[in-house]
Amino acid sequence: MKLFIQISITCLYILFSHSYAAAEKTETKKQTANKLLGSQSPYLLQHLYNTVNWYPWGEEALKKAKAENKPIFLSVGYSTCHWCHVMARESFENEEIGKYLNEHFISIKVDREQRPDLDSQFMLVTEAMTGTGGWPNSVFLTANAKPFHASTYLPPDQFLSTLKHIVKLWKTEQTTLIEQGKQVADGINRYMNRTEGVRNITPEVISEAMQMTTKNKDEFNGGFGVAPKFPQESALSFLLDQAERGDNTALFTAMAALDGMIKGGIHDHVGGGFHRYSVDERWLVPHFEKMLYNQALIGNLLVRTYALTGKERYKQTAIRLFDYVLRDMQDKNGGFYSAEDADSIDENGKKIEGAFYIWSKQEIEEFYNSKTSVLLKTFPLTNNGNFEGKNILHLEQLPADIAKSLKLNEQIYYEKLKGELEQLRQAREKRNPPHKDKKIIVSWNAMMIEALAHASYILERENYYTAAKKAANYITQNMLKKDRLYRASYKGNIGIDGQLADYAGLGLALLALETYKPSGEQNQTSMKTVQRLADELQLRFGSQWSKEITPYRMTETQDGIGTFPPLDDNPIPSGNALALKLLHALAEKNGNSEQKKKSLLLASALSGHALSNPQMRGVLVNAVNAASNGNTGFIRDTAKGNVKVALKLNRETKGVTLTITIRPGWHINSNAPLEDYLIPTQITINGQKIEAKEFPKPKIKSLSFNKEKLSLYEGEKTIMTDFPKNQQQVANKIALKLQACSDQVCLAPENIEFNFWQ
Repeated sequence: MKLFIQISITCLYILFSHSYAAAEKTETKKQTANKLLGSQSPYLLQHLYNTVNWYPWGEEALKKAKAENKPIFLSVGYSTCHWCHVMARESFENEEIGKYLNEHFISIKVDREQRPDLDSQFMLVTEAMTGTGGWPNSVFLTANAKPFHASTYLPPDQFLSTLKHIVKLWKTEQTTLIEQGKQVADGINRYMNRTEGVRNITPEVISEAMQMTTKNKDEFNGGFGVAPKFPQESALSFLLDQAERGDNTALFTAMAALDGMIKGGIHDHVGGGFHRYSVDERWLVPHFEKMLYNQALIGNLLVRTYALTGKERYKQTAIRLFDYVLRDMQDKNGGFYSAEDADSIDENGKKIEGAFYIWSKQEIEEFYNSKTSVLLKTFPLTNNGNFEGKNILHLEQLPADIAKSLKLNEQIYYEKLKGELEQLRQAREKRNPPHKDKKIIVSWNAMMIEALAHASYILERENYYTAAKKAANYITQNMLKKDRLYRASYKGNIGIDGQLADYAGLGLALLALETYKPSGEQNQTSMKTVQRLADELQLRFGSQWSKEITPYRMTETQDGIGTFPPLDDNPIPSGNALALKLLHALAEKNGNSEQKKKSLLLASALSGHALSNPQMRGVLVNAVNAASNGNTGFIRDTAKGNVKVALKLNRETKGVTLTITIRPGWHINSNAPLEDYLIPTQITINGQKIEAKEFPKPKIKSLSFNKEKLSLYEGEKTIMTDFPKNQQQVANKIALKLQACSDQVCLAPENIEFNFWQ
């Protein structure tokens, strides 16, 4: 048997058709629990009573395969995966198939959310062998765990036929299969550990990365590519980073994607939040599962876009998204749950995809007065529906345009619509809810903590900060032990060692809580914890045989095919992107020169990787760019961490507020220093200096190094001015120039720039 191996650089998450005949819910025969008993994975526990005698990944299963000289059938999935459920019903609960697997194979189940290292390796195998990927991922391994055949979902007849063919080959051509497995493993290992040369991060290479990222953008519907269409949050994050640096085209491309999603059925208009992807190019028909990481990443994109543009639709969508997470996805102890299923039981007792989310026209109309209802004038409804005879709620215009057509102020429109949607949501709560995966994953929680902390500042919602802090406290108190961080918690039980993204992600989350804490907030989180997590990166995931800073490994120890540095955002930011962000942010905040050196060395090591595939490494590109060319965002640390600058925009009053916070023992010159040779603090908007009257009153004093009187700013100073005029389609640039000094040293003058659109 010949296997053609082609390592694909770009992951192809091409899944199967959305339409399918819903299977009747059947009672499976009660039987003895398999080897998954005691697992802390909701996904594995879903398969506890399958006819298949599943093992978790580990030494017991691998040793048994060797001892009995059997091939391994590895099935990777997650608890809210629709096609995983289908294959479980059709094949893993099938007596004939289960018996055949138990007789001829050692069968292993892996939860991809608990073990993303194994998932990444074996998904790459499947993509290399088949040109496509998806879950459940079905991989056949030798007794030494080397892959020789792979597929995704298979219907039962085809699956059983495949099993029988492999058993025949195992009996007649085992040596060939073992050799092919070794070749596949070696090829995958080489690919995962490939190197790239160092690249200088110049405007030209960033422009090239922009072109690569946007080359397949959808000009009509927003976003990238064709069906199935994913949000591709990493690419949008790169675009918004460029927008924050003043790039109009990047902003409008990101807005087009977000607008398409806001209008589409991928947006849960009733309950808030977003589904994982759309099966069509119009964002209309979603795959209905809802993942915590999508909410965190999309929520942050919405907040950033609102901060840049002031468009109400981004604010309102973000608020409904975060309110959904706090209402439905936060454990009473603080942690955030992982996901909600696509499938649920409909009114006829059938388990089908989307049953919880779709509506008949009659169902909705009986709630509202057709003459006065804003909701009925917002969402197009038909008797035949747009999915399985019912309606997925979606918009055909942007909310501002709908409000205008109804002759309503946009704010009033949103208030009216919000009330009617809440009535519909409460009615929906009476339906059978989808399964909720209550597993708490550190890196996913960390993204949500970051997003909520940022949203609390931009949207001025202190309850978001409170929820973020509660989640962080749960993790640091229950999952961060003296000797290590654990990745996942389920029903209060911790398990699975933390991986690179968990350590780096938690560090970034704690930094976000420090950065965005409200005035007067007594943050109990010590920066020592952040520093400890940063130090652990090199100790646990760095190259132990070299003093050089190289891309970090995903895990501490080798498992599966081998160890490798995570680089792709799939769609979660890679561990190396998060690690670089953490090291750079920490260096900016504490002014530690050694930390700064480490971040620059890591940025250099990752630069070639980032720019070789920016479509799938947008967060890594941002991190490398920040380390090389400075940060973006509305709050910045500068002057080696001795000065913090925060921008606030009041869109209603057209006011700009800059708050400059200076550490004790440090100062900056006022806007009018008393000596000509001193660098004044200066603010320009679109190149025009703001008037002296806008600046606060300085302190006149002498310092130990200079007997002459000086005009200084110390402590916290607030500078307020007005929006510029007539800058609708191009970025407004606010530039702050300052020089920070202590009694003994003056740092080089610095320029901090912010961009926004009216």
